[in-house]
Amino acid sequence: MKSRLFNIRLSFEITENKSEGFFLLKNDLISLLDAIQRTGSIKAAAEELGYSFRHIWNELNKWEEELGQSLVNRSRGKNAELSPLAEQLLWTNKEVEAKYKEQIIELQSGISYSFRKAFNSAWDPIVIEGCADSALNLLRRTTDCEIELNFTTSRKGLEALREGKCELAGFNFPKSSTNNSKAFGTFGHLLTKNNGLIFFATRLQGLAVAPGNPKKIYSILDIASRKAKFINRREGTGTRILFDQMLDVLAVKPEEIEGYNDISDTQFFTAVQIASGKVDVGLCTANVAKENGLDFIPLAKEVYYLAADEKFLETAKAKKFIQFLRSYDWAEFKDQLEGYDFTGTGEVFKVSDVFTADAS
Repeated sequence: MKSRLFNIRLSFEITENKSEGFFLLKNDLISLLDAIQRTGSIKAAAEELGYSFRHIWNELNKWEEELGQSLVNRSRGKNAELSPLAEQLLWTNKEVEAKYKEQIIELQSGISYSFRKAFNSAWDPIVIEGCADSALNLLRRTTDCEIELNFTTSRKGLEALREGKCELAGFNFPKSSTNNSKAFGTFGHLLTKNNGLIFFATRLQGLAVAPGNPKKIYSILDIASRKAKFINRREGTGTRILFDQMLDVLAVKPEEIEGYNDISDTQFFTAVQIASGKVDVGLCTANVAKENGLDFIPLAKEVYYLAADEKFLETAKAKKFIQFLRSYDWAEFKDQLEGYDFTGTGEVFKVSDVFTADAS
């Protein structure tokens, strides 16, 4: 079959509604197919989306004519079932969102920043760069927390802080790390005695596997011994550092892990690759595994810190943010933040309190 070329055009909405719906990227066809898949009928999908049955029927006809293939089995008396093409379109959309999630969030944040500045030129958000975090992204959508996010990696965030390109740098640090660990070696030299660390949250990292754990993977040793296909994270991410640190402790060589050099740019892409059956196992946080319907084997607790220059921590802007963190009620997000613990959120530490060797 000859490959067809489709043009992709991105657009955005300006709205006061905090909800971002089911998808990061809004597409009418994807939303329609998803609603039909979840509800099992065209009528129910139409009601959920706020359209008439006839409108949805005509939309399906239009798209099937455009694509040249059936999208939905519309046999009378049966539940509406998606065709193989429609199922593939939903999976592809999920992979795209997962792969580019951090870039999409950064784009959303940047567009939001520009337009909020247009509405209020005095608006001055705190710029945060570094490791992606679901809780921070939820905070970005609240009206009382003025932050701009740029998710890259833990290491790049700390480098940006040293270069004065951000006010806070987010990085995830395994709680079990010692001063001769990879985490210490990677992050320690990027922090100085002139930095302070805001405790944001404790997160749970572990192995994500398909529902039912068909490969019977319960540890990193099982990945090697069972020749399970693994997908890794990029160097400089806290997740990659944690994995390499564990390999060292267990005396497992990288070449013993099938897929060690296969890279996922985000935890969400890792989860989608596992859910689709393309790989068997990968590392992610508990909330990402839950969101994607995967089984989760806990391996380590890690602390997500926000590093800052001590001079910034003395400003009214920083003090307001720290007080906000200390008083914020996370109850409304409980189901979305599996494995998170906000006990102590907003507490400020010296670098020497966390990194036991002398900070230079």
